[in-house]
Amino acid sequence: MELVLDSESYIEQQEILIGEIILSIKDTLEEVGIIGDVAKEATIKLAFKIACDLDATAGIEFDGVEVNPLVTFIGENNKLIYCGGNSYMHEYVHGITCAVFGESS
Repeated sequence: MELVLDSESYIEQQEILIGEIILSIKDTLEEVGIIGDVAKEATIKLAFKIACDLDATAGIEFDGVEVNPLVTFIGENNKLIYCGGNSYMHEYVHGITCAVFGESS
C-alpha cells in the first residue's frame, strides 16, 4: 500500500466516518428510550470523546503503554489516504450531530 497525501479526500472520509459514528450513537440511544435533547447532548458528548480518542488528542494509556492513533483511509487502488498529521474529526461532531437531529448548528 502506498501512503498518499490527499487533504480533500481525507476531509470527506473523516466526515463520513464521524457521521456514521454519530448515527450509531443516536440510534442506540433511541433503542433504549433516550430521545430528544437528552439524546442529542449525549450523542455530542459520546461522539466527541470517541473522535478525540481517534484524533489522538485525548492521551490514551493503559498499563504504561501509550497509544497514538493515526487514522488513514483506504482509497482507490489500495492507496492509504493521509492528511499529513492527526485526524481532526472532533471538529465536525457538533455540526454533524445538529444535522442528524434536524437542526442547524
